[in-house]
Amino acid sequence: MLRFMLEILKTYYTEEQKAELEYLCSGDTDLYCRKKNQIRQDARKAIDLSQISPVKKSQYNLILNYIGNQSLLHEIDCIEKEFLPVRKKVSKKEYQDQFQKLFRLRNQFAKSAGFANYLEYQYMLLGIDAEILEQILETNRKHQYSEKSLLREKIQQWKHTPCFKPENQIELLKKVLDHFHLQIKWEEVQIHNENLPQFYIGNCISINVPDESHVLINQVSGLSGFSILMHEIGHAYYYNNIRQDSLQWANRPYNAVIEEFVALAFENLVYSPQFLSTFLDSDEDLLLDKLNYQTNYLCCCALFEKNIYGKDTPDFDQEWETACDSFSVSRDKAWRSPHFFVSYPGFFAVDVIAGCLVKMFYKQIGINDTVMNNYLQKQICAPGFQLDFYRVISQLGIGLR
Repeated sequence: MLRFMLEILKTYYTEEQKAELEYLCSGDTDLYCRKKNQIRQDARKAIDLSQISPVKKSQYNLILNYIGNQSLLHEIDCIEKEFLPVRKKVSKKEYQDQFQKLFRLRNQFAKSAGFANYLEYQYMLLGIDAEILEQILETNRKHQYSEKSLLREKIQQWKHTPCFKPENQIELLKKVLDHFHLQIKWEEVQIHNENLPQFYIGNCISINVPDESHVLINQVSGLSGFSILMHEIGHAYYYNNIRQDSLQWANRPYNAVIEEFVALAFENLVYSPQFLSTFLDSDEDLLLDKLNYQTNYLCCCALFEKNIYGKDTPDFDQEWETACDSFSVSRDKAWRSPHFFVSYPGFFAVDVIAGCLVKMFYKQIGINDTVMNNYLQKQICAPGFQLDFYRVISQLGIGLR
């Protein structure tokens, strides 16, 4: 019975991904919200989720997408999508009022789905271990990095380098992947880089793992702009190469942290001396600086989110100041600036853990023409759902409880 239910839900989830792709290509919020709501209503009519035990629901993150009060979830989707493109144009009061409403609805939905709060629900959906997150946050409280980074100034020297112009980035991308033997099945990946909405820079959507992925990119000139393209193709690489032979996979990545780890490994490759010397004839080594850059800020954001969702009526400004002070982040950086608080709760936690993994990866595994691909293929993608998350983080040097 469970296998039958999951197969049906996979069909509906695929339709959701198609609607998401259409939205990212067109920016049509109303159409997306209507389609997603209808798909979820149809899924709930087709499947009686009350027959599935709470334990089974927590084991399959595909099921987690369809539990709880769907009317509330639809309202949340609409607010998120409508607010995201205009959030920087509204007053502080309007922003706080809108986010407060979103915050309340999210926690109401979480309770309808059997969770204490929305972040707890998101952590389960994304595969985040709260204890590991807290351990990393605590470690970074004790060993903070200086915010005075020269990284931005250093990469400006390549701002107008011809290979980093938008019209040349796809060609450079393929050369880089070939050089490092990173194997992309191009017939299963489509790149969209023209006439896209401007409210995001990049995204990657899998319609059918591992057979169809779409990379969407509003290209930006320069090394940092190219690194965003590398990041999104890293997602496609993960989808391309993951083994899908288990019912438990259920058309979802094993763990958002592992997926983001792969994407960050691709992104940070362009700051390595191996890339800079080969493609820019430079003797610079920007990798460690890039890996440390914004670590404090990401930890601050993850802590802020963790703290606000743990309270019924948090004071957002006060909680932000507390989080800033915990990681020596300037209070001048407003909590209203990052879009993930609106668009993707829990993703700062993903970034913090994945970023820690990437640091350890480059420290332990290193980079040469084949080692990166071999490790990602054999240790990350080949196991599929059977990947032992705790073995990976232990192997890369992160202590466990």
